[in-house]
Amino acid sequence: MAARVVTAIHPKADLRVAIELDGNPWLVLDALAATEMEIFVGATLSAGRKRKAEQQARNDQALERAAAMIGRRSHARVELEQRIAKRDGVDAARQAVDRLESIGALDDTRHAADVATRRLATGWGPARIAYDLEVAGVTASEIENCLTRLDDESIDQAARRAIGSRTGGDAWQRLAARGFDEAIAERLAGLPNDD
Repeated sequence: MAARVVTAIHPKADLRVAIELDGNPWLVLDALAATEMEIFVGATLSAGRKRKAEQQARNDQALERAAAMIGRRSHARVELEQRIAKRDGVDAARQAVDRLESIGALDDTRHAADVATRRLATGWGPARIAYDLEVAGVTASEIENCLTRLDDESIDQAARRAIGSRTGGDAWQRLAARGFDEAIAERLAGLPNDD
Protein backbone atom coordinates (compact mmCIF):
# COMPACT_ATOMS: atom_id res chain seq x y z
CA MET A 1 0.00 0.00 0.00
CA ALA A 2 1.34 3.42 -0.94
CA ALA A 3 2.25 5.90 1.76
CA ARG A 4 -0.42 8.43 2.67
CA VAL A 5 0.18 12.17 2.94
CA VAL A 6 -1.11 14.41 5.73
CA THR A 7 -2.86 17.23 3.87
CA ALA A 8 -4.38 19.22 6.76
CA ILE A 9 -4.39 19.45 10.54
CA HIS A 10 -7.19 21.38 12.23
CA PRO A 11 -6.72 22.35 15.90
CA LYS A 12 -9.66 21.65 18.18
CA ALA A 13 -10.51 23.48 21.40
CA ASP A 14 -9.65 20.46 23.60
CA LEU A 15 -5.95 20.15 22.74
CA ARG A 16 -6.64 17.65 20.01
CA VAL A 17 -6.25 17.94 16.27
CA ALA A 18 -8.39 16.69 13.39
CA ILE A 19 -6.10 15.23 10.75
CA GLU A 20 -6.77 14.78 7.04
CA LEU A 21 -5.00 12.22 4.86
CA ASP A 22 -4.92 12.76 1.10
CA GLY A 23 -7.60 15.44 1.46
CA ASN A 24 -10.04 13.26 3.43
CA PRO A 25 -10.90 13.41 7.14
CA TRP A 26 -8.95 10.69 8.93
CA LEU A 27 -8.93 10.89 12.72
CA VAL A 28 -8.79 13.09 15.78
CA LEU A 29 -5.67 12.76 17.89
CA ASP A 30 -4.19 14.36 20.98
CA ALA A 31 -1.99 17.22 19.73
CA LEU A 32 0.99 16.09 21.80
CA ALA A 33 0.68 12.52 20.51
CA ALA A 34 0.51 13.79 16.93
CA THR A 35 3.68 15.82 17.51
CA GLU A 36 5.47 12.87 19.11
CA MET A 37 4.51 10.71 16.11
CA GLU A 38 5.83 13.40 13.77
CA ILE A 39 2.47 13.91 12.13
CA PHE A 40 2.49 17.31 10.43
CA VAL A 41 1.16 18.77 7.19
CA GLY A 42 3.09 17.22 4.34
CA ALA A 43 4.27 14.21 6.37
CA THR A 44 4.17 10.89 4.58
CA LEU A 45 2.75 8.07 6.66
CA SER A 46 3.71 4.46 6.08
CA ALA A 47 1.13 1.77 6.80
CA GLY A 48 2.84 1.10 10.14
CA ARG A 49 2.76 4.74 11.28
CA LYS A 50 -0.83 5.03 10.14
CA ARG A 51 -1.83 1.95 12.19
CA LYS A 52 0.07 3.28 15.22
CA ALA A 53 -1.76 6.62 15.04
CA GLU A 54 -5.12 4.88 14.62
CA GLN A 55 -4.40 2.70 17.67
CA GLN A 56 -3.44 5.79 19.67
CA ALA A 57 -6.71 7.45 18.67
CA ARG A 58 -8.64 4.31 19.79
CA ASN A 59 -6.74 4.32 23.08
CA ASP A 60 -7.55 7.99 23.62
CA GLN A 61 -11.24 7.43 22.83
CA ALA A 62 -11.37 4.43 25.15
CA LEU A 63 -9.82 6.41 28.01
CA GLU A 64 -12.18 9.32 27.43
CA ARG A 65 -15.21 7.01 27.30
CA ALA A 66 -14.12 5.08 30.41
CA ALA A 67 -13.50 8.28 32.35
CA ALA A 68 -16.94 9.57 31.40
CA MET A 69 -18.54 6.31 32.52
CA ILE A 70 -16.93 6.36 35.95
CA GLY A 71 -17.80 10.04 36.18
CA ARG A 72 -21.48 9.08 36.01
CA ARG A 73 -21.26 6.18 38.48
CA SER A 74 -18.65 3.83 39.90
CA HIS A 75 -17.74 0.67 38.00
CA ALA A 76 -15.72 -2.41 38.82
CA ARG A 77 -12.56 -2.86 36.77
CA VAL A 78 -13.76 -5.99 34.93
CA GLU A 79 -17.17 -4.50 34.19
CA LEU A 80 -15.69 -1.28 32.80
CA GLU A 81 -13.07 -3.08 30.74
CA GLN A 82 -15.72 -5.33 29.15
CA ARG A 83 -17.97 -2.39 28.30
CA ILE A 84 -15.16 -0.36 26.75
CA ALA A 85 -13.78 -3.38 24.84
CA LYS A 86 -17.09 -3.82 22.99
CA ARG A 87 -16.56 -0.51 21.25
CA ASP A 88 -12.83 0.19 21.33
CA GLY A 89 -11.20 -3.24 21.45
CA VAL A 90 -9.55 -5.26 24.19
CA ASP A 91 -6.14 -3.56 24.08
CA ALA A 92 -7.54 -0.04 24.23
CA ALA A 93 -9.94 -1.02 27.02
CA ARG A 94 -7.16 -2.61 29.08
CA GLN A 95 -4.94 0.45 28.70
CA ALA A 96 -7.81 2.76 29.67
CA VAL A 97 -8.70 0.89 32.85
CA ASP A 98 -5.02 0.46 33.76
CA ARG A 99 -4.57 4.22 33.49
CA LEU A 100 -7.69 5.03 35.50
CA GLU A 101 -6.71 2.51 38.16
CA SER A 102 -3.16 3.90 38.35
CA ILE A 103 -4.44 7.39 39.14
CA GLY A 104 -6.98 6.10 41.67
CA ALA A 105 -10.08 6.90 39.64
CA LEU A 106 -11.04 3.22 39.39
CA ASP A 107 -11.09 1.12 42.54
CA ASP A 108 -12.99 -2.12 43.18
CA THR A 109 -13.04 -1.60 46.96
CA ARG A 110 -14.62 1.84 46.55
CA HIS A 111 -17.01 0.47 43.93
CA ALA A 112 -18.13 -2.35 46.24
CA ALA A 113 -18.83 0.13 49.04
CA ASP A 114 -20.75 2.38 46.64
CA VAL A 115 -22.90 -0.50 45.37
CA ALA A 116 -23.62 -1.61 48.94
CA THR A 117 -24.66 1.91 49.96
CA ARG A 118 -26.93 2.35 46.93
CA ARG A 119 -28.53 -1.09 47.30
CA LEU A 120 -29.19 -0.72 51.02
CA ALA A 121 -30.71 2.73 50.44
CA THR A 122 -33.23 1.21 48.03
CA GLY A 123 -34.17 -1.78 50.19
CA TRP A 124 -31.90 -4.51 48.86
CA GLY A 125 -30.03 -6.94 51.07
CA PRO A 126 -26.57 -8.51 51.34
CA ALA A 127 -27.28 -11.39 48.94
CA ARG A 128 -28.30 -8.94 46.21
CA ILE A 129 -25.26 -6.79 46.88
CA ALA A 130 -23.02 -9.85 46.57
CA TYR A 131 -24.75 -10.88 43.33
CA ASP A 132 -24.38 -7.43 41.77
CA LEU A 133 -20.70 -7.28 42.69
CA GLU A 134 -20.07 -10.78 41.34
CA VAL A 135 -21.74 -9.90 38.03
CA ALA A 136 -19.56 -6.77 37.84
CA GLY A 137 -16.44 -8.94 38.17
CA VAL A 138 -15.44 -8.02 41.72
CA THR A 139 -13.35 -10.78 43.33
CA ALA A 140 -14.89 -13.08 45.91
CA SER A 141 -12.52 -11.84 48.62
CA GLU A 142 -13.42 -8.21 47.87
CA ILE A 143 -17.14 -9.09 48.02
CA GLU A 144 -16.64 -10.82 51.36
CA ASN A 145 -14.73 -7.80 52.70
CA CYS A 146 -17.53 -5.50 51.58
CA LEU A 147 -20.23 -7.60 53.22
CA THR A 148 -18.35 -7.83 56.52
CA ARG A 149 -18.18 -4.02 56.62
CA LEU A 150 -21.99 -3.71 56.49
CA ASP A 151 -23.43 -2.76 59.85
CA ASP A 152 -26.54 -4.43 61.27
CA GLU A 153 -28.47 -1.18 61.62
CA SER A 154 -28.06 -0.31 57.92
CA ILE A 155 -29.14 -3.81 56.93
CA ASP A 156 -32.18 -3.61 59.23
CA GLN A 157 -33.16 -0.21 57.81
CA ALA A 158 -32.89 -1.61 54.28
CA ALA A 159 -35.01 -4.60 55.30
CA ARG A 160 -37.66 -2.31 56.77
CA ARG A 161 -37.73 -0.38 53.49
CA ALA A 162 -38.17 -3.65 51.61
CA ILE A 163 -40.98 -4.86 53.88
CA GLY A 164 -42.98 -1.67 53.74
CA SER A 165 -46.43 -2.46 55.17
CA ARG A 166 -46.19 -6.21 54.52
CA THR A 167 -46.51 -8.63 57.41
CA GLY A 168 -46.01 -12.33 58.07
CA GLY A 169 -45.46 -14.53 55.04
CA ASP A 170 -45.65 -11.61 52.61
CA ALA A 171 -42.87 -9.84 54.50
CA TRP A 172 -40.76 -13.02 54.51
CA GLN A 173 -41.21 -13.46 50.76
CA ARG A 174 -40.32 -9.86 50.10
CA LEU A 175 -37.18 -10.06 52.21
CA ALA A 176 -36.09 -13.32 50.57
CA ALA A 177 -36.67 -11.84 47.10
CA ARG A 178 -34.63 -8.78 48.01
CA GLY A 179 -31.59 -10.66 49.30
CA PHE A 180 -32.07 -10.77 53.07
CA ASP A 181 -31.46 -13.94 55.09
CA GLU A 182 -33.85 -15.78 57.42
CA ALA A 183 -32.35 -14.33 60.60
CA ILE A 184 -33.23 -10.81 59.47
CA ALA A 185 -36.69 -11.89 58.35
CA GLU A 186 -37.39 -13.60 61.65
CA ARG A 187 -36.13 -10.65 63.66
CA LEU A 188 -38.10 -8.01 61.70
CA ALA A 189 -41.16 -9.88 60.40
CA GLY A 190 -41.63 -12.57 63.04
CA LEU A 191 -42.30 -16.19 62.21
CA PRO A 192 -43.53 -16.84 58.65
CA ASN A 193 -46.88 -18.23 59.78
CA ASP A 194 -47.68 -15.20 61.95
CA ASP A 195 -50.33 -13.86 59.58
